[in-house]
Amino acid sequence: MAIDSFDRAILAHLVEHGNATQAELGEAANLSGPAAGRRQRLLESQGYIKGYSPRLDFGKFGFGALVMVLIQLEKQATSMLEAFEQAVCASPSILSCHLLSGSEDYLLSLRARDLDDFERIHRDELSKLPGVTRMQSLFSLREVLSRTASPAILSGHDRRAGGQGGRA
Repeated sequence: MAIDSFDRAILAHLVEHGNATQAELGEAANLSGPAAGRRQRLLESQGYIKGYSPRLDFGKFGFGALVMVLIQLEKQATSMLEAFEQAVCASPSILSCHLLSGSEDYLLSLRARDLDDFERIHRDELSKLPGVTRMQSLFSLREVLSRTASPAILSGHDRRAGGQGGRA
């Protein structure tokens, strides 16, 4: 299924307003509510929409510290990568994990209440991750921007061809 400008308008609205009604989606895409709802369900069934979740204000929960952790493993053997990734998925404090290119192997992100809480997470979770030879923690001083999708993804503009593409 190729998506068109109506679908992109629906997706753009859902990125900002995940709980939008069919009527609101229709207004955003210049369609009737039921037509927008049908398109939304089709986008879901085709896998363009992976799910819905609220954007939480972590500070209101007492988890104001955003920490990113660069990880370097002993080696990149498949068994080591799999063991590390399994342990990361079982760790309750880790929000995201990315396998990287370059000198570091993984980038983790997590939320902590404060430095004492991060020390506990480091001691009880991070230091127990298998195969780690080096860990570097980076603390976010202030979040400048956080998006679930960039406007460029939903614009329909094909940057590779240098032109305007209405289909993806």
